[in-house]
Amino acid sequence: MGKVFIGIFTWRHIMKQSLLIILAVVLALGVLLVTGCSNNTTKISKILEQPENYNGRTVEIAGTITKSYGVDLVISQAGAYQVDDGTGKIWVTTSNGEPSEGAKVWVKGNVARGMKIMGQTFGAVIHESERKTK
Repeated sequence: MGKVFIGIFTWRHIMKQSLLIILAVVLALGVLLVTGCSNNTTKISKILEQPENYNGRTVEIAGTITKSYGVDLVISQAGAYQVDDGTGKIWVTTSNGEPSEGAKVWVKGNVARGMKIMGQTFGAVIHESERKTK
């Protein structure tokens, strides 16, 4: 006698379905959060070992800022900073002001070759297009 029918479903059935939907939504949000924070970064050592393979490509790196230099111009704040990810160090150029030394950083940008002498490339630099610091 304690059952109330709504169409062909009971309240108990509706509550179970609602709980399953809520769990599915929470699970989906968790998956999106984890994949949104996934580590799609390129190791700096790989860029430095084969800069010709990365020249002109967009990469993402993450690490700690070890050196930082900037110039405040009237129309922009230009600068450069060095990022160390534990596998190597690379310089990043910016027009958004330089971050502080010791900060954790995620950078997205285009790789450019460094110095080229007698056909051999020495080093690489990243021109920043996006940056997040902690």
